Amino acid sequence: MPVTISSLVDRPDFIDACAAWTYGQWGVGSTRTLESTLQHFRQAAGDQKIPLTFVAHIGDRPVGMASLFDDDCDLRPELRPWLAAVFVHPDHRGNGIAGLLIQTVEHAAQRLGEGSLYLTTKDSQNLYARYGWRHAGIVQYPQCDLYLMHKALR
Repeated sequence: MPVTISSLVDRPDFIDACAAWTYGQWGVGSTRTLESTLQHFRQAAGDQKIPLTFVAHIGDRPVGMASLFDDDCDLRPELRPWLAAVFVHPDHRGNGIAGLLIQTVEHAAQRLGEGSLYLTTKDSQNLYARYGWRHAGIVQYPQCDLYLMHKALR
């Protein structure tokens, strides 16, 4: 079966998977809880404006996700909006799903009138560079440094 990309607005049945992936990947050890992560995704499933989440799925099985957030870096609050929470289940990596999700978020941001996007990544800068993202600096958190990347959409 082919991979389909759907908005979480259209597939709220994927909220639990998105929250579990996000909490498991980035939330454990932070001040977030699984419940607060679930609440965030319930909000993202409310309408077609930021925050937005898109889910890659094969039939009714979610296999990846990516989000468009207004703010995703407390150390750089002047930058907005953000491509965030790009995740592909390990069993489905290497099949172009991340690229489909990245491009879907980029197109959604353009439809909403955004001229650029930002992201941070610990070690996936080469993936984003393949899609036209440019290095824009380093964000220094106490526990690690993250690459800041930018993409002009117009």
